[in-house]
Formats: sequence, C-alpha cells, structure tokens
Amino acid sequence: MAVNRNLVRNVAAIVGTAGPIVAKYLKEHPEITQSVQDAVSKLVTKRTSGPDGMIDTVIALREQVSYLRTSADDEAETRRAADWSRRLDNLEHAAQMLRADASRKEAKAVKERLTVLRGEILAAFIVEQADDARPQIET
Repeated sequence: MAVNRNLVRNVAAIVGTAGPIVAKYLKEHPEITQSVQDAVSKLVTKRTSGPDGMIDTVIALREQVSYLRTSADDEAETRRAADWSRRLDNLEHAAQMLRADASRKEAKAVKERLTVLRGEILAAFIVEQADDARPQIET
C-alpha cells in the first residue's frame, strides 16, 4: 500500500529532522496511516499564530499526549508524557497571557517553543502508534 505523499510531507514539516525516521514508520506500518492522518489534520488546521491558535494547538497536542501516557510501555515513556503535559500547560498559560498585551518578540518566542514541542509530540505519537501496531510476541 502506497503512503500518502502529502501526509508524509506534512508530517516531515511538523517533526523536522525526525522526518525521515517517521516516514519510515509510516511506510512500514500502513495500518497507522488513518490515525496519523487524523492527528496531523488537527495540527495542520490549528495555526500556531495568535494566542487562540496556539491554545487550539495545545488542545490538539493534549490528545496525543494522553494517548502516549496511556500507551506508555515503561517509566521513561510515562515521565516523558508527563513532562510534555507540563510543558503544554506552561505554553497554554503563556498563550493566554499573550492575549492581554504582548510584544511580537514574546509571541514569537511562545510560537517557537510550541512549534518545537509539536514536532516532538507528533514524532513520538507516530512511533508509539507503530509500536502498538506491531504484533506482540509472547515469550
């Protein structure tokens, strides 16, 4: 089954340098394509410009972090999901403060932090989806 090139392109744009690895997971696990497409669609439609767009992006990312938390296979993955959740809380708070009266420099800094976090979470989400899709071998 061919992988949707637009999906791979959108994912690569979001996850940055992890793009080739994530594209490999998508090609090796076509069964996760729909759930990844849904997650990417939510992120692409949520623009990170402006406080309201940033908050919408945080909400979409929380869904992925929730999945990562419940699907965590070990303590390290659980801690990482908890850290992302905390960082999302901080970014949401910062975006709400931008509504009041923020400079362009402050808005740009929050947007950059959100963009980086968005890439980290989406990459982990795709990897976890692929991991969960693999048949478990019982020992």
